[in-house]
Amino acid sequence: MSLESEAMAGATIELLEARLRRLSYLLTGATEWTGIPTTPEKPASHEETVSRRVARLERELEKLSRSVPAVRDVIQLHDRFPDLFQSPPARKIPDGLSTRTLSSIVLSYATAFPETASRLTSLNDLPVPDAQSSAALIELQPKLDRLAQTQAQQAESISELRVRTARVLQRWYEVGLVGSGECWAEWEGRLEDVEREVRRREVIKERRENEI
Repeated sequence: MSLESEAMAGATIELLEARLRRLSYLLTGATEWTGIPTTPEKPASHEETVSRRVARLERELEKLSRSVPAVRDVIQLHDRFPDLFQSPPARKIPDGLSTRTLSSIVLSYATAFPETASRLTSLNDLPVPDAQSSAALIELQPKLDRLAQTQAQQAESISELRVRTARVLQRWYEVGLVGSGECWAEWEGRLEDVEREVRRREVIKERRENEI
């Protein structure tokens, strides 16, 4: 076997091992302190095999998608845009870095390894929410959407009422205050004209009386 064939065979085996570890993590959800998924235990019965469990999960998912619109929307979104649910590709190591540089980079993150492993281990202690409670919350989503729509309509009505109120106040100011002021000013001007005319006639009358 040539070196190229050996390298290809080794890469294939590593890829298969990585896929096997990923499947093990998806099935068990448990890892060692190093982050390597633990080997799943042998099923106790035929109903606990991987194929039976996957079939059971598919039936439950199909049943859930028929009763919960949000789950159905997520499944349709996955069917239409599968790229959104794929993890981003891993970054390749830049070429030209020496072994000493790579080791310094790895050692700089050495303190984060135990912390990350501790956090991953603590995930096993987190309680899983009840499926019925989660389904009840999902069923409330349409009601929340309708309430949000009603709230938006009310906000729009309030905004329209504010505009109409401002227009009424402006009209009242223009007609009730400014218009009344102009009217009073016009009446006052007319009264002044009448007073001047009355005085003029009184003066004329007095002159005529004096002449007689």
